[in-house]
Amino acid sequence: MKQFRTIPTLLLLCVAITGCTGKDKSNATLTDAQNAAKSRLEAQIAQAAQTKQTYHAMDNSALLNKLMEQSKAQREPFNSPAYRELKTRTDVDSSSLAALVKANGDARGLLPLLLLRKLDNRSYAQVPDELRAKILTDALDGSKFFNVWGLPNFYMEDASHAMIEAGASATPALKRMLSDTRPAPVFGGQEYMVYKQYKYRLCDYALFFLEKIGANASFRMPVSVTDRDALIKQMAAK
Repeated sequence: MKQFRTIPTLLLLCVAITGCTGKDKSNATLTDAQNAAKSRLEAQIAQAAQTKQTYHAMDNSALLNKLMEQSKAQREPFNSPAYRELKTRTDVDSSSLAALVKANGDARGLLPLLLLRKLDNRSYAQVPDELRAKILTDALDGSKFFNVWGLPNFYMEDASHAMIEAGASATPALKRMLSDTRPAPVFGGQEYMVYKQYKYRLCDYALFFLEKIGANASFRMPVSVTDRDALIKQMAAK
């Protein structure tokens, strides 16, 4: 299956407005609603540009503080201005990131953990498996939206790769999640369509990770909830 990612909301708005006005630019007259949408879009684009400029001007220490604020607020890496800026820099102190990970040994430490993995895999590998597993499983269990993990069968984000790398250390917490059938929604056009088709739940993500940790590289998530429940029952009994 071809990989896809969430299309930024600003781009979708831009396409929508262009589509409404692009057929006859010489005579096109925007409706009040289109003018309002155009104004909002322009304001959002300007705000995004200003945010990028503001974060680019920060030093690493200030950015790390912002990173922790955004990690505690459950921002995804792609929705964290601090993460996006820091991952472009070559002078980020790995020991500072590792210290943040150790000081925030639960879901709050997700962004610094993923950033450390992105920037310095050797230092990341020195973080104990148990600590990495605790941060990742806490983050999974506390997710409101699941875009940070990707979509089973379609693509995995960095957090999912990190979960699988944590290996057996993540297994006990993942097994506990096998009984949690709460919905695991995602946002984004294509992603949401897949979510509606599969009706993903937290237990499905747990099953997916347990299969991958168990070296079942070819595992594919069944579309049928009944079929997934049968696999979950088997996994829970192991």
